[in-house]
Amino acid sequence: MAKTFGEDERGILAYFRSGTSFIYRNKRYIVEESGKPTCSRGEPKTDIYILASADNRTDEFKISFKKENADFLENKTNADRAEQLLGNNWLYIIREATSQIGQNFLERKLIYKSSFRRTEAGAITLGWKFELLNVPSGDLSGDMHLSHAQIIDVYAGTNLTADKRDASVNGKTIVKSGVANYILFEDNPINSAQNAIDSMMTIDEYVRQHPHVYFACKALNYRTFRKKYDGNRPLAVYVNWYVNNEKLAYDICFNTPLQQGGDYAYARLSQALQQLGVQTTDELNISNVENPGIIYG
Repeated sequence: MAKTFGEDERGILAYFRSGTSFIYRNKRYIVEESGKPTCSRGEPKTDIYILASADNRTDEFKISFKKENADFLENKTNADRAEQLLGNNWLYIIREATSQIGQNFLERKLIYKSSFRRTEAGAITLGWKFELLNVPSGDLSGDMHLSHAQIIDVYAGTNLTADKRDASVNGKTIVKSGVANYILFEDNPINSAQNAIDSMMTIDEYVRQHPHVYFACKALNYRTFRKKYDGNRPLAVYVNWYVNNEKLAYDICFNTPLQQGGDYAYARLSQALQQLGVQTTDELNISNVENPGIIYG
């Protein structure tokens, strides 16, 4: 059975017990302390914290650990997390990112009378969630156009809240222990402390080699046959459903990313469907949908 992410992480940490030696940049280090940084809620960016000494000095190796197939940098992104990752200008950054592919949203089907790929029959789109990735993903994806410093902030966690930034390691708070300065991708199994050190690189080096962060927007749908949707997820772009001239109409809204969630979008849709006396997509057609081009099936 394949190891889980947590097991791999703990396995690497176990190689760095106090007294373990390793060589980094031609210096022999001795581990003084190691542990997993934790905080009261959520997680810091550092997964493995190592304090080691060499030549009468100590250095912190604060490692962000990624599996080889870890495309996601952040999913389930909300406004607070976006601010921590992107800084005070986060709303403008996300709005600009989604607007650059605005036509792709406008051309989407929004009502699915039949199933399509992973979208089940009976779905009506409420909006789109926001994710950050290493690679583009689908036609609702694009480059965030971040600066080198901003991308470092994303990987390192520079803008994290205080409890994530100054995380707890082995029961004590260590200033900036949650802000990573190294990144480790497990392209091959790690089998020693030295192997881990040889496989990691500084976040600055990694960002110079990978100078782009991408976003992807994934649909949040109301499933009319089941009468459910996947919760109050924050939406980068949402569909404002309403009734116009006794027909179901909509606007696609880009201006308030992550300010409205699934509950808000569903309430608008539910009110419109009630006005029309409609319960499922079976009852939606050219006679009661203002733009029938959004209907699939």
